[in-house]
Amino acid sequence: GNLILTQRRLIADLSHELRTPLARVEMAVSCAQEGIDTQHLLPRIQRECGLMRNLVEDTLTLAWLENEKPSLSGETLDLTDLLDSIVDDARYEFPDHQLTAELPESAQLRGSSHRALAQAIENVVRNACNYTPAGGAVRVSLRAADGGYTLEVADQGPGVPADQLELIFKPFFRSSKANNHQPTGYGLGLALARRQVE
Repeated sequence: GNLILTQRRLIADLSHELRTPLARVEMAVSCAQEGIDTQHLLPRIQRECGLMRNLVEDTLTLAWLENEKPSLSGETLDLTDLLDSIVDDARYEFPDHQLTAELPESAQLRGSSHRALAQAIENVVRNACNYTPAGGAVRVSLRAADGGYTLEVADQGPGVPADQLELIFKPFFRSSKANNHQPTGYGLGLALARRQVE
């Protein structure tokens, strides 16, 4: 029963989030039908379609992880290599930020999933970059700890109020500080990251 409630809430939230971008696309189509020049709207429509696609894909991935509780393990990977490529991508995507990586020579991890872990870490690093003002610093550091590793992503964002630290991992939740700062996210990234890491 609980799972069905969670799924229903996920679908209701997804429908709610899709309303605004869909309305914008429909408005552009109406304008085109009335013979109004919509050439300048095309980049906007393309962006809205991309956002909707990502939103639906992320929601389906989250529903699959919640539903199936798949075992995303069995691979051996080098965390240093994985983090190197994630930080490189972030440097390219956020040229205004100072991204530093403090990583060991190598960090072998057994019984994991490259894809799930890469997506989870990318989400957290992208979050850190999104909330850090231009010119700010984001530091990714990895160290061995208790038979595993501790990964830390430090940013210069507004932070999260203490009473919302657990809530930010709920699907479609946005921190009160994030709302004023970066309204482009859908509040799915951290929910997905947690499920993938678990």
